[in-house]
Amino acid sequence: MSIPLPSRCAVRGSIIRNIVRPGETLSSYRYERRVGGKGANQAISILKAGGLVDFYGAIGDDGLWVRETVARLGLDPNSIEISGAPTGRALIQIADSGENSIILFPGANHSQLIEEKWITSGTTLPKCTHLLLQNEIHMESTLYALNNANDTTTIFNPSPMLSAQQIKDFPWGKVDWLIVNEGEAEDLFTALYGQAPTLGSSRVSPEEIMKSLWGHSSFQTTNIVCTLGADGVSAFLPAFHRRKKALYIPAATLQGTVRDTTGAGRLLHWAAGMCVEKPGTIDSLPTMDEVLARMSEQ
Repeated sequence: MSIPLPSRCAVRGSIIRNIVRPGETLSSYRYERRVGGKGANQAISILKAGGLVDFYGAIGDDGLWVRETVARLGLDPNSIEISGAPTGRALIQIADSGENSIILFPGANHSQLIEEKWITSGTTLPKCTHLLLQNEIHMESTLYALNNANDTTTIFNPSPMLSAQQIKDFPWGKVDWLIVNEGEAEDLFTALYGQAPTLGSSRVSPEEIMKSLWGHSSFQTTNIVCTLGADGVSAFLPAFHRRKKALYIPAATLQGTVRDTTGAGRLLHWAAGMCVEKPGTIDSLPTMDEVLARMSEQ
């Protein structure tokens, strides 16, 4: 009898240096340099939740401080390759309301050094029970990981959203859990159905969009979770036999003002609510104990 592998997540994703400029587009009153990237954020989130995680990404030689920073947080620096391209960057502009806009430069995140290293060593994909992917790395890296993820639960957050042609060609059947926001769900619908999700002059609800997506042949076995910002989370979960009606969870109650929404996109419910109360991405991620403590107060 084989002993099951303890739950262990592998994140093949991006790691970047965030350049944060709060305030209006043309008038900024503070500048900060932080570590971020959707992949690194996911990996640190798992660590803070008490899980086991291996992060695989790439930086340039201008980002050695980034690798040192995430190493102090608990990630293995030996799984972060040094590319000839500069470290990826995100220029994040944060309004006083906490809402953000992001301009992304992929840089070394589009390097395929990780895949080359795995192939050279004879390892198609390191052993893991869960594989997390985003769309801040090269599409070939994403496809490589999905094609070699055997007996692994796959989780994909397609942000930034794929092009319309990539959406049509993507192997969605290899994704067990799809995490999107409202805009990304609309983009998927438009690309797959060839029209915007409207009913006459009225905008279709996120639940109806998700129901239509789940009804598409591409997503017959995929659990679809849609984050709704301040309205909470909605999900269609065929794995749990919720095939006709979406599961809905309202947003968590904040205990402070919204400081920064940048890091909340990689979190759900209580963790997301707590995240927006603090500035930054990795810096704002709560621990499992902090989340449980907040829940006990409600």
